[in-house]
Amino acid sequence: MQTDSHGSPAIHVSRFTSIAAVLLSFAALILAFVGLFEWDVPLTRFVRSLNDLHMDHLTNPWLAQLSSIGDRLGKGESLVILSLSLLAVGYGLKHPQWKDAGWQSLIAHGLAALSANILKHAIGRPRPKFMHAGNLELSPVSGSGWDSFPSGHAAAAFAVATVLAARFPRARWPILAAAVAIAASRVFRGSHYLTDVAGGTALGCIMGMVAAHPWREWRTSIGMAVYRMTPFFVATLAFVWTIVSLPSETWPFQQLVWGGLLLALAGLVGHVLWRVRWSWCPAWLSGSLARGLVGLGVGMTTGSLFVTVIVLLVCAAHWLDALLGQVEPMAEGHRGLWPAMAEGLFVAATLLMLVASYALKGIVPM
Repeated sequence: MQTDSHGSPAIHVSRFTSIAAVLLSFAALILAFVGLFEWDVPLTRFVRSLNDLHMDHLTNPWLAQLSSIGDRLGKGESLVILSLSLLAVGYGLKHPQWKDAGWQSLIAHGLAALSANILKHAIGRPRPKFMHAGNLELSPVSGSGWDSFPSGHAAAAFAVATVLAARFPRARWPILAAAVAIAASRVFRGSHYLTDVAGGTALGCIMGMVAAHPWREWRTSIGMAVYRMTPFFVATLAFVWTIVSLPSETWPFQQLVWGGLLLALAGLVGHVLWRVRWSWCPAWLSGSLARGLVGLGVGMTTGSLFVTVIVLLVCAAHWLDALLGQVEPMAEGHRGLWPAMAEGLFVAATLLMLVASYALKGIVPM
């Protein structure tokens, strides 16, 4: 453990840095919700245009199938059956990992469902089918139809998915992708606004993280959940902003777009150089700094100063986290087929996002 000049542990500095990273992430998360809230009504109207007069009947067969599958998988009974199946396998085959996953997913599901139902009726936001003028109307404890925020399906799905991702890390991406599909189906079905789903997702992630770790560390678990999920919420905001905002010739749209393109490419080059460790690679260059430049550059290509500020907060949070004494491995540790494939996918994904930021601008008429 590092110590100061008096020989005392330098734990206070690490704790301050960790708290600062969580606070920056929390600020970015709140701002992301504010940004998404702006598109609740326009997106709901767009979803209605995809439906056949009624919010519960999608004319597009693919969207209809996604909606139906998401509705069934996100129901409480389906998730409970999944947890009980994990318990049966765990006890039957004596696999502690599966038993833990079963119990913890049941607990996370219960916490998320209880919290979501309390918030639903305490807030009293009307469902999209009751939207008329588009004004925000709240009517706490008003019964069915006034229970839109947060989405119970999204909360339960992500609570269970967060636990399973922690217990089965190799399968975490397919697990989380299934939860995303369930959450997205609630918007396409017309059952919830975008921020309803976002709120349910955040609630589920927090409850899942608390259930997957020791109870006495619940504060740390909440902070970890906020820190880890914020980049995905900000990425969602950046994507929504990109597809609904038309290009503009006014300041600072063009300046942000071209500056972001250059910054992202510079960060990408820096990341490749850091991985290769060429002898002339700058000493100050690190993987976290290069990735931060890539993320900030991609955020800037939205052309929104608001989105750029939020992305900057996220990058600052992750930069602070990198200062907690975590030493990134040298390039020799990244040799081999799989590391090379991972690096190739990162480069390809970054270039694809840069192309998409131009090609998808304003494609959804709001």
